[in-house]
Amino acid sequence: MSRKIIFFLLSAVLFSSTEALGQTVTDERVWFTTTLQEPGNPGSPWRWSFETTLRSREGVSELDTVVVRPTLIYALTPHSSIGVGYAFVPSFPATGGTTLENRIYGQYIWTGPAGGGTLTMRTRVESRFIEANSGPLGRVRQQVRYSRPVRQGSRLSWVGWDELSLHLNNTSRSPRGVDQNRAFGGLSLAATGRVRVESGYLNQFLPGHRGAPDRRNHILSGTLTISF
Repeated sequence: MSRKIIFFLLSAVLFSSTEALGQTVTDERVWFTTTLQEPGNPGSPWRWSFETTLRSREGVSELDTVVVRPTLIYALTPHSSIGVGYAFVPSFPATGGTTLENRIYGQYIWTGPAGGGTLTMRTRVESRFIEANSGPLGRVRQQVRYSRPVRQGSRLSWVGWDELSLHLNNTSRSPRGVDQNRAFGGLSLAATGRVRVESGYLNQFLPGHRGAPDRRNHILSGTLTISF
């Protein structure tokens, strides 16, 4: 089982890394996310999380996007949950100014043991309300994530995931079809029982639409998760 999962994740990263020479614009970026979360109380299926993300471009010289995302989660079983959330996403185009996005979403998450590690699958459906767009933009995001301790009992784990995003309708900003693909590989450290740090390489591919070139971003990604 573990070999199949590792093969899938490596294949996704390799597929995502394939570029059409001369037709892809590349950039180096840094993303950092801080997540505050309630892991759950005995006797209650409800919990919450609150994320803030800062994303740069041109290395760290320019701020590209800020994401603020609270989520309310309900546990269906010990392995699955549903959730609803809201995201406020201001972006700062290289041409100047600020573009505001308000986003509402629902999600389903399943987590279970696999091959000595943990397999997680997340489906998220979003309605995106972007400034100066012709209407709401629907998007579905499917993520598959696998983590496994580097050795039995270790607080350090290998982590790999892939997420494909698809737009569900046409708007003046974006057509229906593939929005982007993100493939990540890195390490996660359970620093304490309440604090986890994750860092690694994230490859983001955005296919060009309506005559625009494809884009590929090489990202140093870090996440700090604190549980209460």
